[in-house]
Amino acid sequence: MKHMNWDNLRILVIVARSKTLRRAAQKTGISPATLSRRIDDLEQELGVKLIERVQAGCIPTPAGEEIIDWAKDMEEIAFEIERTVDQQDFHEVEGTVKINANELISYFLTSRFAAFHKLHPNIEIEIITSHRAYSLTKLEADIGIRTFRPEQGNLIIQKIGTLSYGLYCGQDYYKEHKANIQKQNWSKLDFVGFDEVRSHFETEKWLRSLPKAPTPWMRCSYALGIFDGITHNNGLGVLDTFVGTEIPSLLHPVIPHIPELDQEIWLSIHSGLRSSARIKAVKNYISELFTKK
Repeated sequence: MKHMNWDNLRILVIVARSKTLRRAAQKTGISPATLSRRIDDLEQELGVKLIERVQAGCIPTPAGEEIIDWAKDMEEIAFEIERTVDQQDFHEVEGTVKINANELISYFLTSRFAAFHKLHPNIEIEIITSHRAYSLTKLEADIGIRTFRPEQGNLIIQKIGTLSYGLYCGQDYYKEHKANIQKQNWSKLDFVGFDEVRSHFETEKWLRSLPKAPTPWMRCSYALGIFDGITHNNGLGVLDTFVGTEIPSLLHPVIPHIPELDQEIWLSIHSGLRSSARIKAVKNYISELFTKK
């Protein structure tokens, strides 16, 4: 048997976890056709069928299940090696730190990291923006910042602040609709919010619960779209207060603070990275940012 391509084992694990080639392609950035070919190559190398492709998706064979279990063990060992090596950089404050956060927290960070770069020019920052929380155990990210407490595991978790929200509109929109805004005559006003897929978000449920308020006429799939819609005078919408108060020349606070929407902000790292100098530097800087917020 020729030498095995070990990376194909990683592909096998991802396909098995994803259950379909399409979802595996979304996670890896590799096309379904290429993923399928990589599985074929591995099956040919091992001389055994590993995955059955059926209409419902990809189902491991009994032999595939056994090999996937071994591959998962190898994956965890590889992660542990990376984490162990990472603990050795006590004196070298350099390298890349990947931070996973939602859109507006990502905006908060990207607009405030210039000072950090001056302090630590050899640390590079990758901000991974998503509604989905990336796995710290699988090293998808080094630091997670979320508005919910992560599940306990091999994680170090710290509450770093509170995210608050307000109702805002553009300054020109306020001037044009001042009377109705001051009277909170919501039925006479326009709104900007999330699309129907995200209508279960707490901010969106609050917005749509305003008495006699119409459904947002401009609906976005991402938070910065709402920010853009509000600042360009398309109507009223809910924003994080740190965004709403940042550009007073563009935004008018209709309701400066909506207490029932407050959310705790949690920072988490894998316990294996606790001694990493670069992780410590970024973690401490972020904590200070939210303390000053």
